[in-house]
Amino acid sequence: MCRRPAWSRRRTRMSWTTLLLILLTSGACSSRGGAGPSTGSPAPAADPGTGPGTVSPPRADPSGEGVAGLPAGRAVPVRPDQAPLVSIQDALDADSLLGRRVRVAGRCTAAGAGRRAGSWTLAEGGLTIEVRGLVPYSCGPASTTDLTIFAQIEPMASGSAERLLLRLPD
Repeated sequence: MCRRPAWSRRRTRMSWTTLLLILLTSGACSSRGGAGPSTGSPAPAADPGTGPGTVSPPRADPSGEGVAGLPAGRAVPVRPDQAPLVSIQDALDADSLLGRRVRVAGRCTAAGAGRRAGSWTLAEGGLTIEVRGLVPYSCGPASTTDLTIFAQIEPMASGSAERLLLRLPD
């Protein structure tokens, strides 16, 4: 077995110690705190409020735009009052509504039980659509109460032409 001389081991320890001291002292003058290194350039620094990551003032009155400043036609409704009211017929047939958030009016006619407890049926004018999500208290076969829900229209299964509603919180 070959051993290194004692002076070599000391030198290694001294270089690790030196390296550690250099790293610790250079971290004290970082851009997060303290004075940064001087570049020696006489050019003035940019105003801190105009650089990247700053918030610019709104370019126009946001009340004339859609949700979150998006154009009104492309806005994603986050509240029921922002979603368009559509019929069950439109929810079942209109391809343009697939994946969209809408309000749908109808009457709850059946509620699932057991493993299907979060599934129920919304009916209107002889048409029905399955809804998944919070079941209304008035739901049942003898229900006569009309209700309007906020939901997203989705395919029943991947690649399926059948549709269902995913109920969103009101």
